[in-house]
Amino acid sequence: MMKDELKFYSRNRSRLNKTYNNEYILIHGCRVVGHFKSPKEAYKAVCKNFPNKDVLIQECGQKQFQPCVYNPMVAL
Repeated sequence: MMKDELKFYSRNRSRLNKTYNNEYILIHGCRVVGHFKSPKEAYKAVCKNFPNKDVLIQECGQKQFQPCVYNPMVAL
C-alpha cells in the first residue's frame, strides 16, 4: 500500500526536510521522484506520470509529519 513510501520518508525525514525545505516532494517506492513549489504542481505530476499508482506527496520543512497519499484514479 504506502508502507515503503512512509518508511522511506520517516527514515530520511531530517535530510529531506533540509534538502527540499518549503517544497513538496513526490515519493514513489523508496525514492524521491520529483520536487515542486506547490501541492498542485506535485499532483499534476502524479496524474501525468503515475496514474493508478499510490504516491506520497509530502511538504518538507514542517515540524509535524502529515502525509498526503494520492491516487489520481480515486481522486478524480
